[in-house]
Amino acid sequence: MTIQVRDLNPQDETRWRELWAGYLEFYEIPDLDPKVTDNTWAMLTGERPDVFGYVADLNGTAVGFVHGVEHANTWVDRPICYLEDLFVDPSVRGQGAGRGLIEAVIARARENDWGQVYWRTATGNPARKLYDQVADKIDFVTYVHKLDSKEGCLGGGPRSF
Repeated sequence: MTIQVRDLNPQDETRWRELWAGYLEFYEIPDLDPKVTDNTWAMLTGERPDVFGYVADLNGTAVGFVHGVEHANTWVDRPICYLEDLFVDPSVRGQGAGRGLIEAVIARARENDWGQVYWRTATGNPARKLYDQVADKIDFVTYVHKLDSKEGCLGGGPRSF
């Protein structure tokens, strides 16, 4: 049983959607608009050179995925890569799929002479044990201001500060 990492392709759609559902469940996002999933799939398999995906393949079945986004950065003089999503089927965790997926993104970054690969994760994600082995942790906090929310980032009505 050897896990191979390969490019995501259109034939992976059904299995990718199953894994994507597992990813959303892991992060407790039960109500993601299906349009977002459809858009994500379209970006990954379309003509966007800045968005890409790989799958971990075990005996012809995708058992994990990783998505990356190349983008400009103001702190280095070349593009960088955001490793946006990484998920491995719980039944095969600990067998090298996650590491292989991360290494594939890093290899792509090296081939394209990008400045770095970075990612974010939940503080309680058990995959941090792997992440600590393959990358350096930096101390930054992420803030989000959702522009499509009717309530904005303040959760409703006007507030005084």
